[in-house]
Amino acid sequence: MGEISQENAPIYEALERLRKMRVVPFDVPGHKRGRGNPELARLLGEKCMSMDVNSMKPLDNLCHPVSVIRQAEELAAEAFGAAHAFLMVGGTTSAVQAMVLS
Repeated sequence: MGEISQENAPIYEALERLRKMRVVPFDVPGHKRGRGNPELARLLGEKCMSMDVNSMKPLDNLCHPVSVIRQAEELAAEAFGAAHAFLMVGGTTSAVQAMVLS
């Protein structure tokens, strides 16, 4: 996987690479990187909208991370002084429920 340090931001860096690839999305979100909703793009900014994408291979898989998500989790664990760290979606409630059920 290569050397990573706290200077890295694996998910952000993957989003930047994907943005530069100029992929045309045919799935969600419906604003299509801002092109489908120019008013929202003006409000949030073009860069923000260009990085609001659905999960796809270059961005790894949250359920089975093997690249950028795994690197981000390893960096988080190191920063927190923990053996492991896991990224969550769905807010604090889903994280607390996962912790209680573990």
